[in-house]
Amino acid sequence: MFIPAVLILASLSAAPVVVPPQPAPGLEPVKKESGVDAIALPLVSFNSDLGFGYGAVGGMYLYSPGKAPYAHAIAAQVFFSSRGVQNHYLRYDGPQLIGPLRLEGRLEYRREMRSPFFGAGNKSAPDFKGDVNDPKYNFDKGAPGFWLRLRGRPFGPTHPLQSYVGYGWRYTSVDSAEASMLAKQKPLGIEGGSTGQLLAGVLWDTRDDESDPTVGGVEELALRVSGSATGSKYQYAGITLSERRYLKLSSRLTLAHRLTLDMLFGEVPFYEWSNTGGVNVSEGVGGMSSVRGIERNRFSGNIKAFSNTELRFQATNFQMFGQSLRLGAVVFMDFGRVWHPGVPDGKWYEWHPGIGGGLRLSKRAATVRMDYARSTETGAQRIYLTFGHMF
Repeated sequence: MFIPAVLILASLSAAPVVVPPQPAPGLEPVKKESGVDAIALPLVSFNSDLGFGYGAVGGMYLYSPGKAPYAHAIAAQVFFSSRGVQNHYLRYDGPQLIGPLRLEGRLEYRREMRSPFFGAGNKSAPDFKGDVNDPKYNFDKGAPGFWLRLRGRPFGPTHPLQSYVGYGWRYTSVDSAEASMLAKQKPLGIEGGSTGQLLAGVLWDTRDDESDPTVGGVEELALRVSGSATGSKYQYAGITLSERRYLKLSSRLTLAHRLTLDMLFGEVPFYEWSNTGGVNVSEGVGGMSSVRGIERNRFSGNIKAFSNTELRFQATNFQMFGQSLRLGAVVFMDFGRVWHPGVPDGKWYEWHPGIGGGLRLSKRAATVRMDYARSTETGAQRIYLTFGHMF
């Protein structure tokens, strides 16, 4: 999940080399008829929202004739952070397990001893002074769960239309201090419980490269439905609309943009306010997957919108340990806002921005992302070191 550059470089210098399984079809076929590739790495990281982290991650590719880019992929992770986060998972990916259909699944356990809660709405917690360790704005959350997803291209492997169906289930436990904002507000979901979701979606994908696109884009419409029939304690539904677009300005310069709108309806537990749907889920508003520079999940509610714009520059290619690597840089601007019933959300133009820049170190589909971001509202500064492009 959070892999520093030196560990990526060390892994890339070994042979054979693989990268973690990618979430969407369309990867270049691996020129290997049969066999196994495997790799394991220690995790040592830092993130302004999660603190210092440590653990291990491993992956395995199994190849078979006629299966591209591989027949099966398995990945596992054990991760702990200094702010009380645990994130452990076991993931499977079978690109052509059932004919042309792709089966993906993940079993995971997540624990957060200081999960953020600032209340609902676009103007939540006006007295917050920037101390994310203040127990008033935290609670203890445990969330074991799993998901399964079946995807395919109904009009052929090269057609841009993709569709998927799936199911996800999670049991969330909640424990809040008596003086916390959560204990005082007592929103729906404070008693915890199960959230089973039926998932469905369609994508139109015209990107030239899934892991590092320079032209094209991908549009997605995703639905999720929870109710007693799906094994959920709460009755609600969600719609996610996402647009990602890439424009190649020159041989080294790419303009990338993402726009996301997520809407929840019904009896929504508070711990779902910050989540989006879709193939690649995000959370926010605030944090390294939505608006960088703002505290993680600083603003949340039933309706969330955020925009991310990056100018990506490929600086140079170089050799290290006999491997070809790419070094790049980005500057970016993010902004987002939320709407929630029953609370003041401010005027329509009151969005929360973050700006910054960073470095990218890549080999094939493997990319290390190192970002520095600043909130232009509060002046808060945050650092993110993670794996893969933001979008």
